[in-house]
Amino acid sequence: PRPTTPSAPLWDQPPPQRGWRVLGQLRRAYIVVETEEGLEIVDQHVAHERVLFEKWQDEGEVATQELLVPVQLEVPFDRAEALRRALPRLARLGVLLEPFGEGGFLLRGWPAPLAGRQASLGFQTPLLAVAELLLSGEPPLVELWREIACAAAIRAGEELSLREQEALIEQWKATREPARCPHGRPVALRLGWEELAKKFGR
Repeated sequence: PRPTTPSAPLWDQPPPQRGWRVLGQLRRAYIVVETEEGLEIVDQHVAHERVLFEKWQDEGEVATQELLVPVQLEVPFDRAEALRRALPRLARLGVLLEPFGEGGFLLRGWPAPLAGRQASLGFQTPLLAVAELLLSGEPPLVELWREIACAAAIRAGEELSLREQEALIEQWKATREPARCPHGRPVALRLGWEELAKKFGR
């Protein structure tokens, strides 16, 4: 893949409001949204995972952002072998790896939409997640996208500004399958206004 300029953060543009309003973040893990039908409590990690997964699914191939300074990584021998066998497929994911020693690699590129963010979080965790999946055989690219999306998505414990929360909710609501993350976990819990009124005896 050709190197590209990293994509702008998902919150760069203020989202239009369409019948919903973000009320805030709970425990730096959930976003509370007021809608016309009631309240939604959205898991920020799985919502972002759904957004990333569908974006890559639509593009078919993830662009690479080459790193100015390669990152040296060491992984267990069996995982290193799995990664070596999958180097061409990983390149289609935007991951540029170069073998470096018996169990080591030089990471020279990362998926462009995630490069800046992942540089601050570290590359070892998502790379090992992909290696674990590769150990089970030769999964289709969609399975690999799923693992990287999960490892790279916003985590529980990350504090988001109101603007970031709004942008994430806007993009999540625009996905084709907003109910569940790519692994099947529910993204949001919903409480209708009538149900809420009943709980208060109204």
